[in-house]
Amino acid sequence: MRHHSKKLNLTLFLVSTLFIATGLLAPGFNEALALWIVVASVFLIGIPHGAIDHIMASEIFGLNRTLKDHLLFYASYLLIMLLVAALWVFIPIAGMALFLIISVYHFGQADMEDFMKPYPLSWVWNLNRGVFIIGLIIFSDTSVTYPIMAEAMQIDTASFSAWMPDSAISIIVLIGTYLSLSILAEIMGLLKRSIAHFADSLLLIALLLITGPLIGFALYFALWHSAGHIREMREFFEQKKKSLSLGEFYLKALPFTLVSLFGLALLIGINQAFGFEEQFLSLMFILISVLTLPHMFIVDRMYREKQNR
Repeated sequence: MRHHSKKLNLTLFLVSTLFIATGLLAPGFNEALALWIVVASVFLIGIPHGAIDHIMASEIFGLNRTLKDHLLFYASYLLIMLLVAALWVFIPIAGMALFLIISVYHFGQADMEDFMKPYPLSWVWNLNRGVFIIGLIIFSDTSVTYPIMAEAMQIDTASFSAWMPDSAISIIVLIGTYLSLSILAEIMGLLKRSIAHFADSLLLIALLLITGPLIGFALYFALWHSAGHIREMREFFEQKKKSLSLGEFYLKALPFTLVSLFGLALLIGINQAFGFEEQFLSLMFILISVLTLPHMFIVDRMYREKQNR
């Protein structure tokens, strides 16, 4: 599985298996809970995992030295967020394109950090993993995903659907390409924990295809991605001989988590001011994209520092 922690992997496996089982035996139950599962995953785990970026930056960039350093970091971080938000408001199709690109990069990099040995072309497998995850989320149930994406881009759902490839063929290509490159990595000796990698991959395929895009995304975002980052950030502090318990993590994350909630309220206000008809889920994914780009820079630097040790 994705994590080095047995407890985290067991939680991931049990929760995923539970929702896969209900998806097979009682799909109506999953449908009724889908929105609430997404909201819980984003606001209880997803947003907090990026809400200590200011503390991470202090360690990574040495920002404890001067007030000027801190002001420069906060100004840069907020400017990136504002630019992404402006892109969604004025050129929403470009906003969606940017969101998909950074999601592919960020998810792929974070996941393969646990599975891939250092290699000059490791970005190929990072990209493969990211495309696989985002692609399966999008094509697992287009009756759910296409309206959300079309609303976010402010275009007609039928027009958007006409641009997109056949979902069944896309799923076959995504899974085939992903597994083929994974097998190639194993043959080349590039995978570490290869059994865990393939078990993780099969569980993800079952989760995303059986539970649907909303619950599939929610569980992936919370239990694979965000929980993994929280673990990595705590390990980062431990390597620097500093304590960061789970309780301390959430306490430090609280201020910026509240700012993120304010950001969602602001997006809703902008939506009403411009007369757009976005749904709640569309706005929430826009908020995630606004937060992800600056967070991605911090995480990328953390990984680089980790590899240079």
